[in-house]
Amino acid sequence: MRRWVAAVLAAVAGAGLATAVTAGVAHSAPPAPHPPTLRLFERDTQQASIDLGDRGQGPGDLFVFAGDLTDGTATGPKVGRAGGSCTTTSGDAAKPGDLLCAITLTLRGGQIQTQAVYDSAALFGGSVVPLAITGGTGDYRGARGDGTAQVPDPKDPTAVVFVLNPSA
Repeated sequence: MRRWVAAVLAAVAGAGLATAVTAGVAHSAPPAPHPPTLRLFERDTQQASIDLGDRGQGPGDLFVFAGDLTDGTATGPKVGRAGGSCTTTSGDAAKPGDLLCAITLTLRGGQIQTQAVYDSAALFGGSVVPLAITGGTGDYRGARGDGTAQVPDPKDPTAVVFVLNPSA
């Protein structure tokens, strides 16, 4: 991701210099390079479920988790940590509903924040579900874009694959 930030800064600086040199020439500058897609595997090392509101699964319940991030696969090198929480916004034990999730991915050089509303049956059923990149810190300051999350094995809800597509 640092290379992405450096490439974007170099492209912006180069575009500014090119504009100054060719002032008055009618042509458009090339688009900024697109940041690389990040594929991260997260394995929870801690989880807690907090039953709030009415007894049993329902709106207001909170699921909190933290885990290790590896590069690409479960066996990839450790590249950081993830932590987040999901609040149940609808549904019950008979009919799972939606989860509002906010997840922070801490990598060398900074953090990437994500947020999404997930259909809990789809997420924990192995479907690929969308998420938004809502910000970042350090090398990832101002990060935006989208991505996906997937619990690859519905029998193992402690693992998630994140694919992040930052926008330039």
